[in-house]
Amino acid sequence: MGKFIFRAQSSNGELAGVQEAATAAEAVAQLESQGLTDVRLQSHVLAASQPLQTHGLSDSDYARNYRYFQTNQGWTAFLKAFLRQNWWLWPLALAMAVWCVTTGDLFWAALALALPIVLLGWGAWKYRDAQLFNQVLAACARGQWQAGKDAIEVLRRRVKDPAVQMELAVHEACILARENQQEAAQAVLDEWKPLMDNLMPGMYVAHQARLALARRDFAAVCELHRQAMEATGGDAAMTLDYALMEARYGSSARAHCVLLEVSAATLPEYGYAFLPWVEGVVALRQQRTDEALEKLQQAMSGLQVFADNPAIWPTLAMMSSDLGLALLAKGQPEAANGVVAAAWPVLSVHGDPDDLALFRDRFSLPA
Repeated sequence: MGKFIFRAQSSNGELAGVQEAATAAEAVAQLESQGLTDVRLQSHVLAASQPLQTHGLSDSDYARNYRYFQTNQGWTAFLKAFLRQNWWLWPLALAMAVWCVTTGDLFWAALALALPIVLLGWGAWKYRDAQLFNQVLAACARGQWQAGKDAIEVLRRRVKDPAVQMELAVHEACILARENQQEAAQAVLDEWKPLMDNLMPGMYVAHQARLALARRDFAAVCELHRQAMEATGGDAAMTLDYALMEARYGSSARAHCVLLEVSAATLPEYGYAFLPWVEGVVALRQQRTDEALEKLQQAMSGLQVFADNPAIWPTLAMMSSDLGLALLAKGQPEAANGVVAAAWPVLSVHGDPDDLALFRDRFSLPA
């Protein structure tokens, strides 16, 4: 049973929370049966299948924070979120302190003022783990493999939550695969196979696909994503992942057919931008340049709201690569150069070898 984070519209305005359901489609159906409209899931099925730790927050507060931190990063974002949720503590603490001062009890006045500061410090102490995880993601995006492994080791000692430990192991395995340590990478992933199989059918295969992508085995990427899709019974997000891999590395015709099976309503909200991305790549491979350019620009626009999130950087880079190819095909080399150069620090790490060679030749980009 998964726990799907969502936001939706109710008669009283926007509502956010967590819906327990076996599938994303079931979660949406249950929410709509409650009279909610414009239901937008926030979590991918792989994340929804893992135990959810709300850290003492209500489901609604946790869901709002989840969405907020998908698009806002850093200590300023943390401070804004903390003050938004706990603003009432400050006037209350001040009022209590003033009352204590008037009664001559300076100790309790100091204690009242210290309470929100202590809570802020505790929240900041916990948020440092999130910041460190973002360092892992940023290092992996930029190809800073040793920095990524160092951050993983620190975080592994700090956070004992099995779901976090498993995610760290997947990132470590991908780093090892990029370092051409294939046996070590597979061993790290295999250690977590029993838990993955217990959490969700297809989870282990989906992470195997990440390893295949890291070692640039594109045929295996397509096949493993197909297996993961079938194991989940055609979950929309998993189906879309497979369609994208087919569009990029397999059959564009098959990708188009697979895409027709995707129900957009049951995708995580950030996945909406992937629909025109797949359509754009299919059109590009089939030499429908105008349509490809339109769809890829639409996809880039849809994903830009998440641009501060390092988890999205490799995706944005790959999308930029496809848009750059479309602009070249359209005879707009200067625009293509601008798009590709902006993404190059990440694209040069994660891009397809043939595309990178083309861009280096056309735009004199560094190796």
